Amino acid sequence: MTNLLPVLIYLILSLVITRWWSSRTSDTDSLHQDKAKRFFIGGSFLNGPMLALTLVSTYTSASSFIGGPGAAYQMGLGWVWLALIQVPVAVLTLGVLGPKFLAMREQQHATLIEWLDSRFQHAWLSRLAIASLVMGFIAMIAVQFIGGARLFSGVSGISYEIGLGLFVLTVLAYTLTGGFRAVVLTDVLQGVVMLAGLILLFVTILSQGTLPELMAKVNDHSPEMLSPHGVNDYLGWPMMLSFWVLICFGTMGLPHTLVRLLAVKDRHSLKRGMVWGTIICFLMTLLPHLCGVLGRAIYPDLSVPDEIMPRLISGLFTPFWAGVLLAAPIAAVMSSVDSMLLQSAVSLVRDGVVKRCPNLNALQQVKLTRVSMLLITTVATYWAIKPPEMIVWINLAAFGALQAVFLWPIIAGVFWKNINGNSAFLAMISGLLSYLSLQLNAPLIWHVHPIVPALVLSLFVMLLSHAIIPISIRK
Repeated sequence: MTNLLPVLIYLILSLVITRWWSSRTSDTDSLHQDKAKRFFIGGSFLNGPMLALTLVSTYTSASSFIGGPGAAYQMGLGWVWLALIQVPVAVLTLGVLGPKFLAMREQQHATLIEWLDSRFQHAWLSRLAIASLVMGFIAMIAVQFIGGARLFSGVSGISYEIGLGLFVLTVLAYTLTGGFRAVVLTDVLQGVVMLAGLILLFVTILSQGTLPELMAKVNDHSPEMLSPHGVNDYLGWPMMLSFWVLICFGTMGLPHTLVRLLAVKDRHSLKRGMVWGTIICFLMTLLPHLCGVLGRAIYPDLSVPDEIMPRLISGLFTPFWAGVLLAAPIAAVMSSVDSMLLQSAVSLVRDGVVKRCPNLNALQQVKLTRVSMLLITTVATYWAIKPPEMIVWINLAAFGALQAVFLWPIIAGVFWKNINGNSAFLAMISGLLSYLSLQLNAPLIWHVHPIVPALVLSLFVMLLSHAIIPISIRK
């Protein structure tokens, strides 16, 4: 239990520092007069480095620091190569969509769905967007809870259930005490901690032997671990190319990353964010996944692959320093779960309840958002009580579902003025239904991830509906 003390001290200090930081900067923005909007979005305050850190910190999660290294431990260097496909995420999100959202900044939308509602003015589209966002985020939050609990349990030796309870309480302390600005500032601080911790862990692993020596041990276990296509050629070209869509191109349809674009300071911040975001994303992707592969040389017989990162931390460091290093993956998980929990609760209140009860004042909206956070946390905790051996597939499945719903309506919404709400709604529902059908019945047909056929069908339906709906109706 003593190795939990450093990480608990870190969590308390980061909570105090980021809330103080948030309170010092919140009154300098034009939104400070509206407490609800300040809580939900925080104003236009993200500069380049902050934008890069919060974007990458939110995108990287338990899947990247627990599930990803676990998959690399099982499949080898092929999974590292696959994971690196996501490095251009910052360039795509900030470079393609960033200028468009920046141009709409004067509209001061508090949520992504609020923007979709303003753009398409389609009630059923907004309802489907809210339901998809909340359900997708609940699944992803549950994955973060599992990852956090496994970290606490694996490093400290406490039971999984106690680790889950401890992590859930920590998450609630972070999200209930601050709005969007506080969450973003937390992401910035935790991004720095993540990167420092990963570098320290990687250097320590190399102290166990040179890189060629460790790779030779991995090769002795299974030569296929060093193959670019993984064990049993599982990661062939169809799989690789479809994952490029899932974890790179499709990220332009992830609400918890796009909402950052509503708070960008200026165009210069976008440019700097692309540069810094690409560098940070490369390091935060390469290092943990490579640690997973090298972990096979040190701990070759783990029955649960997701245990490799906790085992490396607890096995290579003294209890105190293991607790210090635990702050890095905990920061990774926290930076994702606080963003998703806040955004899902805000969507329920701002995009759902407020529309039906427009007389709710700012204080009532904030209180209701906090109640929604508690309800969402309860559901996600229930799902996390009995975890699977590998969480990466659950996280990727939720990724795909969100992309199938949001990607084409978002891209069409900013680049194609003639696309109306009916076409966008049909794209949403066809993408979601086709994705869920494939995910449940044929998740990797022809070794292609379901996101590819789902997005192709969704785009086709949107274009077809646009072509057959009379121009007079579109207007």
